[in-house]
Amino acid sequence: MEIYHKDGTFPRYCEAVRKSLDPNKFKEFAQLTSNEERFRFVSGLRSIVDELQLKREYNGKGMEQAVALKTLGNKAFQAERWNEALVFYNKCYLSTPKENVQEKSIILANRSAALYHLEKYDLALRDIQRALAHQYPKQMMYKLTERKARCYLAKKDYEAALECFKATVTALDDSNLPLERRQKLERDAQIMINVLPKNVETERKHKKKASAKASAAQPVPKVPDHFVDQALWFDETQDEGRFARTSADLKPNTILLLERPHVSALLEDYSLDHCTHCFKRVSVPIACPLCADVVFCSDECEAKANATYHRYECGFLPILWGSGASITCHMALRMITQKSEEYFMKMKPELAGLTNEQIDKLPVDDYRKVYKLVTHESTRSPEDFFQRTLMATLLNVCLTLGGYGNCPQEQAFIGGLLVHNLQLLQFNAHEVSEMIRETPDDIGKSTFIGGALYPTLALFNHSCDPGVTRYYRGNQVCVRTVKNIPASAMVAENYGPLFTQVRRDERRATLLNQYRFTCQCVPCTENWPLFTEMDPNIIRFRCDGGKICSNVLIIPAEVNDFMVQCTECGEHTNIMKGLKSLQDTDMLFKSATRLHSAGEYEAALRKYVEMMETMSEVLVPPYRDYHLCQQGLRACMLEFGNRHTKTVAKK
Repeated sequence: MEIYHKDGTFPRYCEAVRKSLDPNKFKEFAQLTSNEERFRFVSGLRSIVDELQLKREYNGKGMEQAVALKTLGNKAFQAERWNEALVFYNKCYLSTPKENVQEKSIILANRSAALYHLEKYDLALRDIQRALAHQYPKQMMYKLTERKARCYLAKKDYEAALECFKATVTALDDSNLPLERRQKLERDAQIMINVLPKNVETERKHKKKASAKASAAQPVPKVPDHFVDQALWFDETQDEGRFARTSADLKPNTILLLERPHVSALLEDYSLDHCTHCFKRVSVPIACPLCADVVFCSDECEAKANATYHRYECGFLPILWGSGASITCHMALRMITQKSEEYFMKMKPELAGLTNEQIDKLPVDDYRKVYKLVTHESTRSPEDFFQRTLMATLLNVCLTLGGYGNCPQEQAFIGGLLVHNLQLLQFNAHEVSEMIRETPDDIGKSTFIGGALYPTLALFNHSCDPGVTRYYRGNQVCVRTVKNIPASAMVAENYGPLFTQVRRDERRATLLNQYRFTCQCVPCTENWPLFTEMDPNIIRFRCDGGKICSNVLIIPAEVNDFMVQCTECGEHTNIMKGLKSLQDTDMLFKSATRLHSAGEYEAALRKYVEMMETMSEVLVPPYRDYHLCQQGLRACMLEFGNRHTKTVAKK
């Protein structure tokens, strides 16, 4: 992940600044040895900072636009086009300025009506509560209390519905409706008030029985925010750095890691249909009061974001996006804004002396947890440092204008951390993805929607034949095994190119350019063929010599002699057993594929796992069926992560 895209304003700005810098001045910069010194140097060039001319702007909100969208929503609602009405009400809500409180309450009330007709009762109730919190007009209150009652009625919460119908009768006293209309609504509510007590009594009995059953039943375990398999541990060598190992044999489909990010940020293209805090896809958004650049899925996410990072980013996101700054720049900024200045200043003395033992005990959101991740600082060029420092200067101006950092000393230290963050994110950040389908029958495409930094996952090394795959639920990552991994072996993930799809020279060149290492995984050292080049007429059997011998018996598919002697250990292997296993795996693969297509992903996974374990006993990769099975495992696992099927427009 680089720091900018070529189509933004920052590359041109960076080039102009670099050309304007006196060679001796740049030589002075090149000799600096710390990020804080580099930041002081660049930010000290006042003409550079002044030239940025940044200012906070809240675009995308305005009553003229909001009223037009509301009118379109009302027309769609009257025509009973509920989904269309919801889309317009969403846009209207996002466009309504903060100061138009009562107008916002009315659009929330309108949206709750559309949601009621779409049978999204919980979301409708949420909007009703938010409308009430935004000073909904007293003379119209009966509309909300009556709709609230209908939502509870649909949810079979008769006790709550009864109370809301009673509130409707009271609210009608404040309405300015014609007498006849008011009396009709009052009669309708009174009928429900008379009927519902019987339902309430029945409901209480059912709740009592359900409560007794629930207490007797096994509780459904909650998915933890953070989980690391007890077999996973982290070794360290001079050549490989810190990397994951396993202390026990791992089977395919083992969940090794669940981890929330230390920091995450959405791409601009997904900022209005995903929650900016948790990345959950949002169909009924909660808006930021000030800007129209982000949305939230819940009041909780909005409160967390506006109490920390978004209060500083609000009004500056269009500047970041327009500059061409990459997602790593947004994350570098957010690594700072999600904590206070005092937080960073307090830990300043201990950052340099952190040990792995100390780091491993820290929670995910602690900045010290990620500070010592690899940056390759010693191999960077002065030009690279200058670009990153200039970007850090831009980010710091946003911080300062947003009210973050009160004195030059704080700003210099924070600026140095921004430069550091931009370096470590380059090699440790992950792309968060979502499986997007055009239609329900579409195979789907894994789509990059944002970036995140996972402190534990960042320690996994690369292999072109990885032992795990990862997928995302919101911005939480889940890491599962896709093959048998023996005890004491490295547990590797994949940084991009797989050996089945990309040739060794290209893979190594990509990894060297992006991550600064020459890959020495088994597919690279043995130069395994691409999937399309694997010969289906050759079978690679495992020698029966077991742990004593690791030789591969390369046998033609059409073979008459079923006892094959190993040229290494002299043991004979009966390949008839292996051939029988391959017939079994063929049936398993067909069954797994059928189950996957039918949406029975857990059942499909079990078949793929059985197939993988059977093949692992007799075969040695690279082998076509083995890697087809891995592909099936990965495809099934992705179904448990972020996924979205686009709505097909009616003709």
